[in-house]
Amino acid sequence: MKYWLDIEKEIKEKNLNVDMKLIREALLLAQESHIGQFRKSGEEYILHPVEVTRILIDMKMDTDTIIAGILHDVVEDTFITIADIEYNFGKNAAQLVDGVTKLKILPNGTKDQYENIRKMILAMSLNLSVVIIKLADRLHNMRTLKYMKPEKQISISQETLEIYAPLAHRLGIAKIKWELEDLALSYLKPKEYQELKKMIDTKKGQREKYIDAAIEILKVKIIDESKLKVTIKGRIKHFYSIYKKIYEKGKEFEHVYDLMGIRIVAENKRDCYHILGIIQENFQPVPGRFKDYISAPKSNNYQSIHTTVIGAGGTFVEIQIRTEEMDKIAENGIAAHWSYKEQTSITKKDQVYGWLRGVIETQQEGSSEEFVKGFTEELIRGTVFVFSPKGDIVELTSGSTPLDFAFYIHSDIGCKCIGAKVNGKIVPLEYKLKNGDCVEVITSKNAKGPGNDWLNMVVTSGAKNKIRKWIKEQKFEENIKIGRDLLEDEIEKIGMTIKEFEENKIVKKHLEKHNIPSLDDLCFQIAEKRSKLDVIITKVKLELEIEKEKNDRLINPIPSKVKVKEKIDRKKNDYGVIVEGIENTLIKFAKCCTPLPGDEIGGYITKITGITIHRKECQNYLNMIKLDPGRQIDVSWDNKIEESRVNKYKFAFNVFINNRNNVLADIISLISNHKILLTSINSSILSNNEAKIKIIIEIRDKNDYSILVNNILKIKDVLSIER
Repeated sequence: MKYWLDIEKEIKEKNLNVDMKLIREALLLAQESHIGQFRKSGEEYILHPVEVTRILIDMKMDTDTIIAGILHDVVEDTFITIADIEYNFGKNAAQLVDGVTKLKILPNGTKDQYENIRKMILAMSLNLSVVIIKLADRLHNMRTLKYMKPEKQISISQETLEIYAPLAHRLGIAKIKWELEDLALSYLKPKEYQELKKMIDTKKGQREKYIDAAIEILKVKIIDESKLKVTIKGRIKHFYSIYKKIYEKGKEFEHVYDLMGIRIVAENKRDCYHILGIIQENFQPVPGRFKDYISAPKSNNYQSIHTTVIGAGGTFVEIQIRTEEMDKIAENGIAAHWSYKEQTSITKKDQVYGWLRGVIETQQEGSSEEFVKGFTEELIRGTVFVFSPKGDIVELTSGSTPLDFAFYIHSDIGCKCIGAKVNGKIVPLEYKLKNGDCVEVITSKNAKGPGNDWLNMVVTSGAKNKIRKWIKEQKFEENIKIGRDLLEDEIEKIGMTIKEFEENKIVKKHLEKHNIPSLDDLCFQIAEKRSKLDVIITKVKLELEIEKEKNDRLINPIPSKVKVKEKIDRKKNDYGVIVEGIENTLIKFAKCCTPLPGDEIGGYITKITGITIHRKECQNYLNMIKLDPGRQIDVSWDNKIEESRVNKYKFAFNVFINNRNNVLADIISLISNHKILLTSINSSILSNNEAKIKIIIEIRDKNDYSILVNNILKIKDVLSIER
C-alpha cells in the first residue's frame, strides 16, 4: 500500500507503542476516501494527511491521535461519517476527528470571525490532542503555502503568527513554533527575510568554525577530563527570533548574542550543574545572560540552564544545558507527556494545562472580540516569573501588576485586595512586576472591591474578566432598573408595552445577533451604553409602521380593479431600494455621494430621519460605521421594478472646464438633448483659465450617467468630470 512502508518505518524508528494494524487500516480508508482529490499543487490529496501523520509520529503521539491525523479530512471532504470512524477505530479517535472537523468548517472572513475564532480556541482547549493535530495540519499547510494565491498566503501567515505559533509556544512545542514563525515571516516580510538569510549565510562558515572550536574545548573538559556522558551539538537561532531583535528592537546583526548556540544534553540534573561549573571555569560568562529554568521551570514545563559566554575572537555563544528528558520536552512540549508519563491524555492537574484552564474559566465573560483579542495578546506577549510568599512560582503575562497576581491566585483575593508588597516593600497596585519579584497581596474583609479604574491597572484577560464580572454582579440590578426606565420611556412613545417589545421579532433577532441572553441583560447594556437604544427603537418603529399599513389595507379594502394594481405596487419599493427585505421603509439618499442604481450601497440608521442610503465607498459612510457600526444596515437596489415605475434620482456631479465663452451653453444643450431634467447648475472660477461647474440632474441609473459623462467629455474645453 502506497505510503504505508514509510509510515511503518518511521513508527519503528521512534519506538512507538502503537496499534500498527489499526493505523494501517486508517491509512487504507483515507486513501480510498480521497481518491480523485488533488491539492493546489496538483499532488494527490492523500499526501496531506500522510505528512500530517508523519509530523505526529515525529512527536511520538499515541494510536488514536495518529489515526485522527490520517482521517482528519475525511468527514469534511468525503461521505465517511463520524459514526463510521467510531465503529471502525473507537470513540476516542472519532471524537478527535470530530473536534478537528468542527474547527475546519468555521467560515473565514465573515462579520462573525471573532466568534468563530473564539469557538476554535475553546474547542481546542477542551482536548489537547485536537490542538496538536491542528498544529500539525497547519504546519504542513504552511510548508505548501507557495501554491496558494498571494492574498491567501498573507492571511494564513498572519493567522499562523498570531494564533498557531504562540499556541505552540505556550504548549512548549518549540520545533513547531520555530518552523511556523519562519515560514510565516517568509510570506509576510519577504524582503526582510531574504536580507536576513543573506546576512546569516554570508558568515555561516566562520560561525560554524567558532562553534566547532568551542565544542572541541567542551568535549575535552567535560568528556575526556571529567568523564561525563553527554551529547554536544551546535545550533543556529531561527530566523523569526533574529528578525524581531534586528527589525523590531533595532539591534545590530553583530549584537544578537544568541545567534549561535551549543546544546549539551547530560544524564541527570547533578551533571547539568557540574557542567555549568566547567563552562564558567573555561569561558568568560556574559553578565546578565544566565537563566536557570531547571530549578524554576516555565509553566509549559520547559527546563534548561542558559548561559552566554565569550568564545574565540570575542564571539558570543549561548550554551543550553539539560537532560535528555528535558530536551524532549523542550522540543515537543506537552506532546512529550505521552512518552514520559505513559498516558494518552493530559490531565487538568498538569501545570502546562493551567493557562488553558484559565481561558475556559473566563470564556463566558465579555464579547467574542474582547475574548479573542485578550487571548491572542496573552499568547503573543512575553511572560514574567514571580514568587508567592510561600515560594511558589507564578507565570504571568509581561506587564502584569500585583492586581493581576491577586486575581490569578483567586477571584476573592483580587476583589478583597487593598494593597500589595513586592520584595517586602509596599508598592502601588499598578506597579509592573519584574522577574524574581516576591509578591504579597494585602486583603481586607471590608474592601469596597473593584472599580472601573482597576481595568486600567491589569493586563491579563483573566483579571479583566473577573473585574468586569464583579462590577456587573454588584451593579446588575441597579443598572437593569436604569436601563428598563430608559427603554420604557422610548417604547411608550411608539405605543408598545414592555411585554410586546420583548416578544417583537426585531428585538428577538437583535438579542440573538449580539449574544444578549435576556431583556434584563439588554437593559443592563443600555444603562452602560453598550447597546444603542435609538438603533433598536428605530428598527422596531419601522416594523410597526409596515404592520400598521398592512392592517389598514385589510380594514379598508379598495375596489377590485385598483386592488390588483395596488397589490403589484406594494411588492415594489417606492424608492427602488430594499432595506433588509422590508418594503416602503422611510429612507433618504445621501447628498454627499448621491448613489444611483448600479452603485454598491449601504444604509445607515439616523436618529431622526430614518435610513440614509450611501455609496459603500463614500468616505462619510465609512467614517460613520467605523464610529458606530451598530447603525449599519443591509440595503440593496430593487432590481425587479418594472420600467413604468423606475424612479429618477437627484444626482450631483462636477465638470471642470477651460474658461471660454459658450462652453456652459454647450453642456446644458447636451443634457437637454439626452432628455435629462436639469434641476440646478452653479459655476465658480478656479483660476484665469479654469472653472468648475456643479450640476444637479434627475437621472435613472449609473448607466445613463456614464453615457452622459462620455458625451460631455467630448465637448471642447471640458477637462474632467468627478462625482
